[in-house]
Amino acid sequence: MNYKKSHIAFLTIFFLFILGSKNVIAQLQVNQQNPVNLVNNVFVQQNSGVYVSEIQYQGSPQSIGFFNGQNSNIGLASGVLMTTGNLNISIGPNNKPNAGDDNSRPGYAPLTNIVGTATFNAAVLSFNFISESDVVEFRYVFASEEYPEWVGREYNDVFAFFISGPGIAGTQNIARIPGTNLPVTINNVNAGSFQQFFVNNGDGVNSGGATVQYDGFTRPLTARANVIPCQTYKLTMAIADVGDALWDSGVFLEASSFSSTEIQLTKEISTNPDSNELVEDCGKAIITATRTGPTSNALTINLDYSGSATYGFDYTAAPTSITFQPNQSSVSFEILAIEDNTTETPESVIITYRDTGCYGINERLVAFNIIDQPPPIVINLGNNIEIECPNEMVELTSTITGGVEPYNYLWSTGATTPSIIVSPQESATYFLTINDVCDKPPVKDSIKINIINYTKLLLNPTGDTIICLGNEVRIGGIAEGGKGVLSYFWSNTNSIEPFIVVSPEVPTTYTLNVVDSCGVIVTKTIKVDVLDVKAFFDTQYLNNNTIQFTDLSYENIIKWDWDFGDGIGTSELQNPLYAYTDTGTFIVKLIVENEAGCVASISNPIKSYPPFSLYIPNAFTPNGDGLNDRFKAIGEGFVTYQMDIFNRWGEVIYTTDSYRRPWGGDGRDNLEEFPSGVYVYKIKVGLPTGDIKEFIGRITLVQ
Repeated sequence: MNYKKSHIAFLTIFFLFILGSKNVIAQLQVNQQNPVNLVNNVFVQQNSGVYVSEIQYQGSPQSIGFFNGQNSNIGLASGVLMTTGNLNISIGPNNKPNAGDDNSRPGYAPLTNIVGTATFNAAVLSFNFISESDVVEFRYVFASEEYPEWVGREYNDVFAFFISGPGIAGTQNIARIPGTNLPVTINNVNAGSFQQFFVNNGDGVNSGGATVQYDGFTRPLTARANVIPCQTYKLTMAIADVGDALWDSGVFLEASSFSSTEIQLTKEISTNPDSNELVEDCGKAIITATRTGPTSNALTINLDYSGSATYGFDYTAAPTSITFQPNQSSVSFEILAIEDNTTETPESVIITYRDTGCYGINERLVAFNIIDQPPPIVINLGNNIEIECPNEMVELTSTITGGVEPYNYLWSTGATTPSIIVSPQESATYFLTINDVCDKPPVKDSIKINIINYTKLLLNPTGDTIICLGNEVRIGGIAEGGKGVLSYFWSNTNSIEPFIVVSPEVPTTYTLNVVDSCGVIVTKTIKVDVLDVKAFFDTQYLNNNTIQFTDLSYENIIKWDWDFGDGIGTSELQNPLYAYTDTGTFIVKLIVENEAGCVASISNPIKSYPPFSLYIPNAFTPNGDGLNDRFKAIGEGFVTYQMDIFNRWGEVIYTTDSYRRPWGGDGRDNLEEFPSGVYVYKIKVGLPTGDIKEFIGRITLVQ
């Protein structure tokens, strides 16, 4: 059984099972065309000095056509495609490892001779050609489904470019690996050999390119042959399956790449690329010779100069021959027109390259005229202009004579156009500076726009101010100048008066606008800062009647007025110390004033305590006779009170944090459960200074 066929069957079934059907849009495009048209109108570069004849093709019509590779990774934009099967097989994505089509065509003997194995499905395109130069070349890409499975095996599709003719011994294959004499084959160019010329496009199983079906292909390569000009040669391009008629291969021939060397001349006037006139002592003519087709060899061409201008007198001497170095495609040189201070009609310069072709002399030429220096630049901006109101739109237009166009414009506004539109706010002069392309000294002119019978609109408002919170202030101003009736309006209020009274709670910026009959607007802003003064103070007892007062007021306080509420004490200190001579609660008032004169006040009750004293009884009789029925400490000069009663086992049987709730204060019933006996008390009292005093003792309960 044929191993390759069994391998194909297995992979086909595997793919159908794994992938199923896939809907994709191919990016490589192909269509079948007539081989004669493909050679004449696609493959051969027009006007390139190559002439073809006797075009012949053998193979399936479905194996040759036009390709568009712009949206693919094949490396060529377009051209001719020849395959061993069907053009459409080449279209991506690469979703099969064994894409191919047997078109039942025979092989090709010269290819069979190369591989020594039977060939099938050959596509062979041949034609005669004559070249006007000694080198012809074209670019191509070879692609195959045989990659990567059959690299180094017997199934290696083959292709070749056979050339024969004068000076060539027999027939030579010019499809060679760059820098070597090795033919381009699957075994020679792959992922392991000359890989720099190889593109891996996937295997169609685990991966595959999106635009081309073939598993692998070369990078664009160049086929080149040395020939004798004007002699007839034959070029045969052939591709075929090897060993069987199954998996496809193809060769892509780049459009317009089959060419010989051809020379073109172009010129450009530096001062104006669109002009055909070179001004004396101004700019230069840049002459460029470009060769198309093969550029690997050095090439020297001769140039002739003619026309009514005198070589070396009316214009600088220019080269009569130029040389292209290897791989150089263009050479340029410059011509300057010489100023002779003589008035003349335009004088012509003609530069000619005479290409001795196979069918006569082809002339390539460029021409231009040399003209005299024009008169100096003159600028006319017209008469000065009068307007009645500022900000009127005025167009300033320049008329320029003399010099060499195009002109460079520079207005004093920074504009670089021939005309500008301005809207002056006051009388102003505008300047225009002109340079031409000859780099002569610049020329300047000016025009003035006068605003008549108009006085500048001015507004002098009240300045920024500071107020205390709750106060009000009058702001605004009267405008002068302008034209006609003046109108006022405030941006952040509804007022149309020149002055307003405001009382903001937070800092606020007010905007006053004045507009005259010309529409001129003057805007001024007035900021009103608001100072919010707050009065606060804190206290600290040094003893029961001596208190340290601490001011916490803000902001920028500079004056303090204390009244300690006892009818005696006052202070102007910021943080006074005061000792009361009596006990009781007094209303302390603080009045503060900041640096702007803003005032605030606060009043708080402050207590002056008597000296500390505490008496604790050692027994009580809760028998309801109204005498000694409750237990508590008796005293004064403290601010907090905590009492706990413990039985002889250390258990808390009563607790209170109020001096007004003694033990037994809820009546006799709450003590009936406690037997007569000795109990322990713990009393803690807090003094105004923050000190804590603790007392522990025994109390006898007598029922």
